Amino acid sequence: MSQRPPQASVDSSPNDVLPKKSFRLPPFLDHFNGRELKVFFRCWVALWVASLLIFITPSLTSIGTATLVLLFNPPSGIVFIYLLGALTLFIGICLAWAWGVITMKAAYAARPAADTQARLASLQQTAIAQANATGTATASVTQQLIYDGYMLDTRVTAITFCLICTFIYFMARLRASNPKATLTSIFGIIISDLFLNFTPLLPSFSGTLPLTLVKPAAIGVGLGFACSVLFFPRSTSHVVLYSMEDIVELLKQPLAFTSVTLGKKAQQPDVDRLHKTHAQIIQEYRKIEPGLAFLPLDFSVGRWGPEEVASFKEPMRQVVAAILLLLEFHIGRIHGEVRTEDILREYAEQTKDGDITDEKQPRKVGAQQLSQLVELLEGLRSSDNQPLPQEIVDELVHTSSMAIDACLEGLAVTKECFHMVNCRRWVRRPSPTDREDLYQRSQTALENLRKAHSGFLHDMTELLIGHFAPTTNGEPHDQRKLGALVVGMVFEEHVCITITRTEALLDRVSTAFHDSRGTKLWWPTSLRYAASWAFRKKAKAPTTTTVVEDDPDEAEDLTKAAQEKLRISRGYRPKNRSPLGRAILGTYHWFTSNEGLFALRMVVVTIALGIPGVIPHTAGFYYREKGLWGLIMAQTGLLVYMSEFTFSTLGRLVGTVAGGVLGLLAWYIGSANGPGNPYGLSAVMAVMLAMLMWIRLYLPPSLLQGGIMGGATFMLVVAYSYDDTHIPSYGNPGVGYTVFWRRLLLVLIGVGAATIVQMFPRPPSAARHICKTLSNTVRTLSDHYALLLSCWGRSRHDGRVLAEPISLQLTEGLVMLDGPIDMLRFEFSSSRFDSESLGRVKHLCHIMNRTLGQLLLLSGTLPSEFQHRLAQQTALLDHQCIGEIMAVLGMCEQALKTGDALPEILPTPLVRRASTTGSPTRLRLTSLLTQ
Repeated sequence: MSQRPPQASVDSSPNDVLPKKSFRLPPFLDHFNGRELKVFFRCWVALWVASLLIFITPSLTSIGTATLVLLFNPPSGIVFIYLLGALTLFIGICLAWAWGVITMKAAYAARPAADTQARLASLQQTAIAQANATGTATASVTQQLIYDGYMLDTRVTAITFCLICTFIYFMARLRASNPKATLTSIFGIIISDLFLNFTPLLPSFSGTLPLTLVKPAAIGVGLGFACSVLFFPRSTSHVVLYSMEDIVELLKQPLAFTSVTLGKKAQQPDVDRLHKTHAQIIQEYRKIEPGLAFLPLDFSVGRWGPEEVASFKEPMRQVVAAILLLLEFHIGRIHGEVRTEDILREYAEQTKDGDITDEKQPRKVGAQQLSQLVELLEGLRSSDNQPLPQEIVDELVHTSSMAIDACLEGLAVTKECFHMVNCRRWVRRPSPTDREDLYQRSQTALENLRKAHSGFLHDMTELLIGHFAPTTNGEPHDQRKLGALVVGMVFEEHVCITITRTEALLDRVSTAFHDSRGTKLWWPTSLRYAASWAFRKKAKAPTTTTVVEDDPDEAEDLTKAAQEKLRISRGYRPKNRSPLGRAILGTYHWFTSNEGLFALRMVVVTIALGIPGVIPHTAGFYYREKGLWGLIMAQTGLLVYMSEFTFSTLGRLVGTVAGGVLGLLAWYIGSANGPGNPYGLSAVMAVMLAMLMWIRLYLPPSLLQGGIMGGATFMLVVAYSYDDTHIPSYGNPGVGYTVFWRRLLLVLIGVGAATIVQMFPRPPSAARHICKTLSNTVRTLSDHYALLLSCWGRSRHDGRVLAEPISLQLTEGLVMLDGPIDMLRFEFSSSRFDSESLGRVKHLCHIMNRTLGQLLLLSGTLPSEFQHRLAQQTALLDHQCIGEIMAVLGMCEQALKTGDALPEILPTPLVRRASTTGSPTRLRLTSLLTQ
């Protein structure tokens, strides 16, 4: 067995057990490892090869300059998932193309054929006259007249706008309601813009209008697929096992510093770092779930098939839950001690200041509750509340060192098994001797875990009995330190659960490792999940990059299961409205929901920026100045919530300027004052695209639009400059700097239009959405509390079965609110709640969720007689206490949803009221349990 690391000593600094603060690159740059560099190389090659098509004259003539699809959908993940993303992209293109063709047919049918022929004859005569006067070719003059709006007709324009805007409305709703359909919506709207802009201008039906975008998109997808297959291909099982490796590595950190947190405050680690570790574990765990669902759909090469990899899900979940509980135990203790001291110190300072001066002080919000809380904390202060005695800490660390070492060794061997199976499939395959050595190490680690469990349980029990058991004459051995007894018992329980579950995970991995019979090809076993994935909002795709935060406003499956069991236990269901009432309310909410308002804003900005392109006096100017760019910028700039919009707008402007500057550098370095050297430009593009692809892959999700805008502006500056010097035509934006400033101007116009539409009539506030989400979370916690009461003391196993899944699921949702809450700093909102206050509410929800999860687990594992005794001593089943708790939770829920202030007088602190109800021993027990 490995030796105990330095953190076992109580004299160790917490900085020794946590990862050392050595110099590290910023997160955006910290991707120089083999796994991520392979992904980067694959994406860069695909984008660079696609850009080379711009400098080949035949391909430039055929497919144009729109080689941007790889910036939207780079081949950065699994081959199968990349193809699904490309499929969603082409679904949007095909839907928009089909609807555009229908629209074009309907619009031209609205104009009588005689009118069309008369207008065409007039166009031909005018073109001939202007060609004779200027000496220009008749075809060029005809094209210019058409794009200047010579064939415009009000009937054609009205039908085109009505039908295209209807399609855009539904595409926008799809984008807002289902994040996986973002590419479908974006490309569908872009293709629709082509029909919206050109259908009223063209003299006759042209069904191939979108080919200028479809061809480069198809070529880009093909290049991405080829690079995904040729350069370091990865399957779903590959990505899932990588994520499991990362989780196991992260789980070592809470174990490494678990003993230090029991010592003096100077030795305790920073709570913020513990929270960061907690969030990292949750975020990494979330990557596994969508990958596990995709395992039966994908091809893979390796020793383990989909069934073997999926079999690790449950033991991995149990280990994560156990170690997170241990971590939250430490966070709760440290945070509780700090918060208690802060409240008492603040109260003492206010009292001292009040004695010195008689001036009237401004009344603090919630002063009544705070004063009662201070009185309760003062009443609970005793020698029991002091830190653990040093001799007990020394013995706890010594007793737990072998158990923690065994867990760390078991996790290390588990990670090595994952790594050997996952990373050595083709080259440097392990020899039979290496595999046998690792298997023997796993068996040794399992044996050590079993010995550590029995030894720790025995030694810890003896330690607690020795310090706290009554003496032979019946007197308490150490009456002053009963709080330490509670801490020691809880610590013992958490460590024992961690050992047991680490052993179960290692046993399952070791068995699968030993039974694997060599590398082989695994075929898909089920395709049923593919269709449901596309239409289910909550179904996600496995990814190796940072994922965008979920919308946690909807109840998850396990939470719904808990609510259903609660309804069954209550014996009634809510009364349904009449069908007519449901239809009216459903229609109203459908149009006024966040998705409906977002789609309506999309239609408004489309009409506002599309109208100038179909007015006779401005159509030519609109076409020459590339007004279509401004329209697309406004449409893609709209977002559902104001905080995201503000941050995205800043990112888009910065990205446009940065991408334009890089584009100018690339153009003038590669061509100087000439028409553009394809070889020089190709070499410069290789360097510039490497930087842009790095930005695209590793920017945080909140800055992703800015990264894509920078890449798109760079490509447009180079591509249009080369196109104008080699294939000049009417409407080209120019060369070099001219392209850049025109692009920047149109981006500003698009952003300005999007800002106006986003702000009126009322900005869509992310603060209100987060408040509603937290309100629903409080409601969910109320349901979990009611489920606990229905299970307690009734020999039901619903609580034990659902405890860890629903607790972990709610924790995931709360962790995913970290990003949106931080972004509230960039939002202009009239909400009463700011980023700081919502962060505190989220933290309190974390604490309640953890506590309810532990109690639900106890409802199925604690013997009935102890459940009854605990209920009697803590008023757990007292009707008055239950009513007061439910009332406070209900008022908090409504206050978050409506923004109304809470009543000044509430039945709080609830702990004090519970302790004064019924049994006279509750106050003493409450004093111990709060530590």
